[in-house]
Amino acid sequence: MSVSAVSTPADPEARVSTTRLVRAASLVFCGVLPVIVVGLVFVGAVQDSAVATDFTQFYRAAQAILHAQNPYGADQPVAAWGGPYPYPPLPALGAVVLTALSLQVAGLLVMGVLVAVALATLAVLDVRDWRCYGVVLLWPPVINAIQTGNVTLWFALAAALAWRFRDRLLAPAAAIGVTLAAKFFLWPLSVWLAATRRWAAAALSLALGAALLVVSWAVIGFDGFLGYPALLRRLEHVVGRDSYTTYVVGLELGVPSVASRALWLALGFAVLATVVVVARRGDQRSAFVLALGATLALTPIVWLHYFALLLVVVALARPTLGVLWFVPLAMIVTPGSGHPTLFESSATLVVAAVTTTLALRSTLGSNPGDASPQAEPA
Repeated sequence: MSVSAVSTPADPEARVSTTRLVRAASLVFCGVLPVIVVGLVFVGAVQDSAVATDFTQFYRAAQAILHAQNPYGADQPVAAWGGPYPYPPLPALGAVVLTALSLQVAGLLVMGVLVAVALATLAVLDVRDWRCYGVVLLWPPVINAIQTGNVTLWFALAAALAWRFRDRLLAPAAAIGVTLAAKFFLWPLSVWLAATRRWAAAALSLALGAALLVVSWAVIGFDGFLGYPALLRRLEHVVGRDSYTTYVVGLELGVPSVASRALWLALGFAVLATVVVVARRGDQRSAFVLALGATLALTPIVWLHYFALLLVVVALARPTLGVLWFVPLAMIVTPGSGHPTLFESSATLVVAAVTTTLALRSTLGSNPGDASPQAEPA
């Protein structure tokens, strides 16, 4: 009797056992563990008095607006935690309704909403594999975005909406325009719209962003308007080194400031130029992924939660669970904001680059449903 003849009857049982083991592991890692981790984030935030730490800025600015005060008061040093308010007025205006609650209750509500926003981003991009929803809640940048109560996950959702409704006029323009009025961050997506010959949507996104910016500042009587550029310069000067950028890595390696900045800008604009080249070849999905990469590469101050934008990159490349979904977990080597070491900054940037590169390997040359250069009416 041959060995194969003896082992064959057991093979189906082995396969069943393996399948059960995989399902159990998936349930634990993608279902139970994320719930535990998110729960611990909330509990830890309360115990450490660190509920939605960045949201404090929006909350205080909203209170100032309600009392007809300047939310950009110059009495606070830039280094002070939670102040001064560094964003355009729109996010603070959006937070006004939350001032009816205490700061802690409002912060917990914001954190809960951000969990839903992260999951909604995947749903908008047609991710149907439930395991993906669990894995992203283990990503360090997503956890950091939730814990800080920042706007990054809202921007990820806006980017997802811009992609989902890319063949319309108003929807992508509005999604991008609102973010531009809240923070000049996703502007490379307007370049992507133009590169894919969605000229009207690109122009409209910039026009809406400018209009919302002016209107939101008019609501508060243009308080802080003239001094805002100086505030941004102070912010970059004081906390710019507490950042995950190639510029900071260059400085840590001993490269002179001018040369390091030049290399940083050259890399960022090279990625942006590639967006145009790839888009003109008809590969809209890959160009969109590159535009998100350019967003991160060209931002002067990048903290850990900014990399939550990779949600969109990974979901566009692999809507089902695969190795790519686990790569951002490697960012666990970084402490978030808090003057990361050279190793921590470099490792985080490498993980982001590897994630984007692997995503591009899946999207380049594969454009199902992407070729649609003419925008439809809104």
